[in-house]
Amino acid sequence: MKKKLSILILAFLSACATTEPPFDAAAVFNEAETEMRKENYEKARKGYQDIQEKSPDKSYDAALMLRIADTYFGEEKYEEALVEYQNFLNYHPVNKDAVYAQFQIAMCSFKQLTTTDRDPEPTRTALREFEKLLQKHPNSVYQETATKNLAICKDRLSEYELYVGRFYHKKKAYQSAVARLEKLLLEYPGSSAEKDALYYSGLSHLELGEKPQARAAFEMLLKKYPSTAGDVKSLMDQLGTP
Repeated sequence: MKKKLSILILAFLSACATTEPPFDAAAVFNEAETEMRKENYEKARKGYQDIQEKSPDKSYDAALMLRIADTYFGEEKYEEALVEYQNFLNYHPVNKDAVYAQFQIAMCSFKQLTTTDRDPEPTRTALREFEKLLQKHPNSVYQETATKNLAICKDRLSEYELYVGRFYHKKKAYQSAVARLEKLLLEYPGSSAEKDALYYSGLSHLELGEKPQARAAFEMLLKKYPSTAGDVKSLMDQLGTP
C-alpha cells in the first residue's frame, strides 16, 4: 500500500512539475505592444502570433491582424505587409480601421516607387489603391495625403511614358513614339512631362510627314508654354502656312 501511495505521489509531483502556467493573452499582448513601441517589430510580431496560435478565439482578432501587418510595414517588408492588410480587409471589411488598412495597402506600393526608367507597376498599383481609398472612404483623415500621393503617382507615370516615347523617337520608331506620347497627353494632362511630350509628339509627327498633327502639337505647346517659342519657331517655319 505504501509503495502504491509513493508511486501516486511521485506521479502527481511529476505532473505538477511539467504543467505549464496558463497562457495569459492579455499580458503577452501588452508585452508585444511594448516591443512595438520600441520598433522591435520581430519580437512584437512573435507575441501577436503566439496569441493567435494559443488563443484560438483570437485567431482572426482585428487588432492582432492589423498589428501583425504593421510589424511587416515597419520592417519595410512591404509585400508581406500588403498580404496581411488585405487579409484584414477580407475578414473585417466594415471595421473602423478598414480605411487605415486600405491606406496602408496603397502605401505598400507607394513605398516601392522607383526611378523613371524602372518597372512602373508599383506606381500603377499605388495609384489604383489610392483611387480606391478616395472612392470608398471620402473625407477620411487620409484624404489629403492620398490625394497628394495620387498626384505623385500620376506624375511618375507621365514621366515613364515620356521616357519610353523619347526612346522610340531616338530609335526613329516615330509611330510608336507618337502612340506613347499621345497616351501621356490624354491620360496625364497638366503633368510635369506634358511640355516635352508635346514637343516630341510634334517632332515625331513631323518625321512621319504628318504636318497637320505636327502643327497641332506645336501650337498647343506654344499656347500652354509660351517660353518655348524660341525652340518651336524654326519648326513651325518648316511646316509653312497651313
